[in-house]
Amino acid sequence: MQTTKHSNIAALAQLCADKGITDVVLSPGSRNAPISIAMNREPRLRCHLVVDERCAAFVALGMAQKSNRCVATVCTSGTAVLNQAPAIAEAYYQEIPLLVISADRPEEWIDQADSQTLRQDQLLANIVKQSYCLTTRLDDNGKWFANRTINEAINTATSGRKGPVHLNVPCDVPLYETGEFEPDLHDIKRVFETQITLNSPVKGNIMLLAGFQQPDPELNSLVCQLAQKGIAVLAENLSNWYGTGIMNNIEPTFKSVGANEADGFRPDLLIVAGGAIVSKSAKQFLRKHPAKQTWKVGLEENITDTFQHISQQITCETKPFLKALNQVVAANADYAKRWQTRSTECQKQLECHYGQWNEVGIFNTIITSLPDQTDLHLSNGTSVRNGQLWNNTKGLHFYANRGVSGIDGCTSTAIGAALAGGAPTTLITGDLCFLYDSNALWNDEYPNNLSIYIINNNGGGIFRKMDGPDKVAEFERFFVTPHHTNIAALCKAYGIGYRKASNQKELEEAVKNPGGVVEIKLTNS
Repeated sequence: MQTTKHSNIAALAQLCADKGITDVVLSPGSRNAPISIAMNREPRLRCHLVVDERCAAFVALGMAQKSNRCVATVCTSGTAVLNQAPAIAEAYYQEIPLLVISADRPEEWIDQADSQTLRQDQLLANIVKQSYCLTTRLDDNGKWFANRTINEAINTATSGRKGPVHLNVPCDVPLYETGEFEPDLHDIKRVFETQITLNSPVKGNIMLLAGFQQPDPELNSLVCQLAQKGIAVLAENLSNWYGTGIMNNIEPTFKSVGANEADGFRPDLLIVAGGAIVSKSAKQFLRKHPAKQTWKVGLEENITDTFQHISQQITCETKPFLKALNQVVAANADYAKRWQTRSTECQKQLECHYGQWNEVGIFNTIITSLPDQTDLHLSNGTSVRNGQLWNNTKGLHFYANRGVSGIDGCTSTAIGAALAGGAPTTLITGDLCFLYDSNALWNDEYPNNLSIYIINNNGGGIFRKMDGPDKVAEFERFFVTPHHTNIAALCKAYGIGYRKASNQKELEEAVKNPGGVVEIKLTNS
C-alpha cells in the first residue's frame, strides 16, 4: 500500500484500524503530514478534518461518547497540542478513551530555537492515563518498539478505567514522501477481569446514587430490578438510568428534605456509581447526614470520597457489581417509597412552570417535543442544572461535559456525537457557552441531525442564581459579562440555519421543525 515512508507512522495507522479505531479527527499542519497521510490512506479509517485543535479534540470526545469506541486525534507540533488540553482533561474525568497523537520535532531539536517546538513528551501527563513517545528509528528495533508502544497505548486507553492517552510522534524530514509499506505487525491483546462476588446479604435502608454514565440498556434494566427490590435509586439524568422506581429529579428532591425529617431519609448504606454529581443539594445532604456506610463503585485509581464518609472503594465496573448485588439484596422497601413519594411531589411542583416564559418552562417545551431516545446534550452552567430537574419519561440519552465542567467545547462535543451516531441530536446551551465555542460551526461535516437551542439571557445566567456574586460592584461586567454579539449574523457567516423565538408561541412553532440553531431570547436579554 502506498503511504508515508515513515514506517513507524504507517504502522500506527494500521494498528489503529487493527485494534478497532474507526474514526480519526485531523487538524492540518506540516510536521504532522506523515501521520495525516498514513491515516487518510488506511482504508478502514474515517478521517474528519477540523481546523481548530480545541474544537477537534472535543469533536473526538463527542464521537467517543456516542460510539463507545476509542477515537484518535492528530495535530501538529507546538501549541497545537496545548489547544487540545481542555477536551483531554474532560475525557480523563469522563473515562472516555481517546488516542491523542501529536507530531513533534526529533528529540535533538527540542530547546534549540527551532520553530513550532516545545517540550511535548509528558506535556499532558497530569490529564492522561499514560504518555508514550515513538522513536524516529526505522530499523528492526525501531519497528519492534513502535509495534509494542502503539499496542500498549491503545490498550491503555480502552481497558480498565478507560481514558485518554498521549502518543507523541517525532517526525523527521522529509515529511511528504510516500512509498510502499509492508506490514510486519501484530495486535497485542489485554484481558480485563470483570467478575465480583458478594458473599453476605445487603440489608436495610439502601440508597443507590448515580452520576454521569454512558447509556447502557442492560445496565438500566438491572437498575430497574434493584429499584423493584426496595433500593432507593436516585440517579441524575446524566446517569442515563430511568424507569419505574428510578428518581431523576434529585436536586429538588434532596433540597426539599428539611432538617427535622432528615433522619428518616438518611440511608444506612449509600452506594455511589458513575461520575461526578451535579446536584449541590445531594452533596450537602449526604455530607451533613452521612450514611452508616458509603461504598464507591468504579474503576478509579484513587480514593473518591465526594461525600466525605467513604467506608469502601470497590474497584470494578458498575454492571458486574450490581449483578452481584441483585443476588443478595434485602432492602427496606418503605425507605425507597418515602423517597419516591417526595420525588413525585417535587415533580408536581415543577409543573406550575410549564408553558411559562422562563427557563424551566422553555426546557419543558423543548424536552416534550423531542422524540423518544433522542440524544440530548446539555452545556455547562444553567443548562446542565436545569436538565437535572426532570424525571426521564421518554428514554432520552443525556450527555454533558461534567468531567471538569468547562464551558469550552460543549457545541463541538455535540457535533462529534451527532456525526458518530446519526441519531437525532439536540443541544440546549446558553449564549456565552455557545459563543465561546463558535468555531465548532467551522466544520465541513456539520451534521444535519443536530438541533441547537440557545437560551440567550445575555450573559452568564448561572451567576444570577448564585449567592454572593451580586453583592460586589463587578457583578455584571466581570461575572455575568453581558454582550452585544449578533448570533444570527454568526450563524449566517457559517451557513447554519437560524431562527429566533421571543415568546412561547414562537418556540412552540420552532420545535415542530427541528434542525439548525434556534435562539431563545429571554426578556432580560
